[in-house]
Amino acid sequence: DLKLTLTDRAGCEQMADTISITSEGGEQFFKHFYNYMDTSRQNLKHLYHEESKVVWNGHCLAGRANVEKFMTELPTSTHKPFSLDCQPIAPQTLPGQEPADPMILVSVMGTVQFGSIEATPPPAQRAFCQSFVLGKDAATGSYFIVTDNYRFLTDN
Repeated sequence: DLKLTLTDRAGCEQMADTISITSEGGEQFFKHFYNYMDTSRQNLKHLYHEESKVVWNGHCLAGRANVEKFMTELPTSTHKPFSLDCQPIAPQTLPGQEPADPMILVSVMGTVQFGSIEATPPPAQRAFCQSFVLGKDAATGSYFIVTDNYRFLTDN
């Protein structure tokens, strides 16, 4: 028979709070990111940091300026995400240190069309998966994209 001690329950309650906070934060980020990506890409620069890394279908970009340039050069897009999962990534805290804020793993799957959907014929719809790790900027207290991995899925 498995019984939780009072200490275990307190740890579980704290973890439940962390999961709730990271889920809410991840969902807010998700809404902003795809809105910006599809309607106002110039706002994406606010979500990246100078230390951000992006892997786009195997091609690596580093730093806010490189990411911004790449994103603005992509054709217009229409993303239709159908799956979202947000999970906390517990930071490593050494004994005697204050616990750091968790990072957030945001995983998204969906379909995307690059190019004008009014074109004849319209651009092909492709399946994609995208994973973000969000970290908190100690100076501003805001979360930013640490890593962004985007991959088209194949039908193999």
